[in-house]
Amino acid sequence: MKLSQLLYGTGVKVTDDLDVLDIVYDSRKVKNGSLFVCLKGNNTDGHNYAIDAEKNGAIAIVCEEKVNVKIQQYIVKSTRQAISKIFSNYYENPEKILKMIGVTGTNGKTTTTFLIKSILEAKGDCVGLIGTEGAFIGQQYINTGLTTPDPEVLFKVLKDMVNVGIKYVVMEVSAHALDLEKVFGIKFDVAVFTNLTQDHLDYFITMENYKNAKLKLFTSKNTKTAVINIDDDVGKEIMKNIDVPAISYALKNPSDIFAIEINNKLSKTDYVVNMLDNVMNVESNLLGEFNVYNSLAAAGACVVLGCDDKQIKKGLEDLKRVPGRLNSYILNNNVTVVIDFAHTPDGIEKVLKTLRQMKFKRIITVFGCGGNRDKGKRSIMGKIAENNSDFVVLTSDNPRFENPELIIDDIESGMMKKKHTRIADRDLAIFHAIDIATSGDVVAVLGKGAEEYQDINGVKSPYNDYYVVKEKDEQIKIDKAISGGKI
Repeated sequence: MKLSQLLYGTGVKVTDDLDVLDIVYDSRKVKNGSLFVCLKGNNTDGHNYAIDAEKNGAIAIVCEEKVNVKIQQYIVKSTRQAISKIFSNYYENPEKILKMIGVTGTNGKTTTTFLIKSILEAKGDCVGLIGTEGAFIGQQYINTGLTTPDPEVLFKVLKDMVNVGIKYVVMEVSAHALDLEKVFGIKFDVAVFTNLTQDHLDYFITMENYKNAKLKLFTSKNTKTAVINIDDDVGKEIMKNIDVPAISYALKNPSDIFAIEINNKLSKTDYVVNMLDNVMNVESNLLGEFNVYNSLAAAGACVVLGCDDKQIKKGLEDLKRVPGRLNSYILNNNVTVVIDFAHTPDGIEKVLKTLRQMKFKRIITVFGCGGNRDKGKRSIMGKIAENNSDFVVLTSDNPRFENPELIIDDIESGMMKKKHTRIADRDLAIFHAIDIATSGDVVAVLGKGAEEYQDINGVKSPYNDYYVVKEKDEQIKIDKAISGGKI
């Protein structure tokens, strides 16, 4: 592709319209004909490798400041914004063809995107999804590795979606992605805000920085309309200051969309939705008040997109489960295991309070905290788990380059050192929790959800909570057969 085509919209004037073979931001991957983009990170600066890129065959450099090379260099205000625009141009601007729905917030993003997808499919539309669980293009699944993929992956996925006839794309937009300009140039048809609670302070340092990253999505530059949770303080702030049309949803404050008569059952949640004065009864397969919030967010987005009441009701009720989100399994010893991705103080509290409403005899919680991440939330999560459980088993959850035992020490510092034990091996921790559970108890396995790996010392080894629970259940089944004289 011509250099002028790639750099269109970046604010630079191309002096020599060369043919570019590929776009690279790692100088080690540069080859003859590459366009090298200098990205600044926390630990490295691509500007320092421009000379290496030139030696390896780059024909032009995109940078934020002048670099010491003889090849063409184009100086832009932000190379992160530029690289998003460049990949968009390379893949022929697919985001301009698709109807784009972005969902951001600390918790609820994944479930809300799945609900929106379900409603739009009830409307009869072809829908793509991008988020924590990967990308779904019709029947095709792509493991993107990140909640919001990097631009080189994101715009290729969007192009693939255009090619197979996708009309709507609903995607999770993380705070990291907004801060790093991964979605720069995309103007969403609808932007949804779920909530803001403590998370990612290892990266953002302060809650104010974290909030400001989220707020970037809610401007007329980046979205056409918005759907906002005004039970959340940051949501109220967005609603007050936003410069595009917005719909509010809530359970506790007057809003455009709300729910009443919420009835939590063992396998269903019933509630009545008032949606811009249109009333409907919903029987959802998703449990808990927090999933009512997610349903309202999805309903609001789909109202904006032209769905009617019947389509919204059908979509909300059709979704059976979301991978790794409050997925429940009844074992052969009549113990219920619930697997959920909850990995923040707010997320853990909401899951455990939902389980408490379901009248289990006891709640036994298994969880850990990620290594090399926000240490400040560890003791808070320990306290919340202890206060909302009958027993807690502390364990590992992607310790990365930290010692799992020291992470558990941090969690334990917020606890009263009663009603809990510590088993760093996650398999053994889950086995122990199930072993001490009796009929009518629930074991809440939190933090990883549907993740397929355990990250230890930079190595992502295959791991999944569900398979560990399944292995234990098979052993319970065999033990029952042996004790019953059937084996």
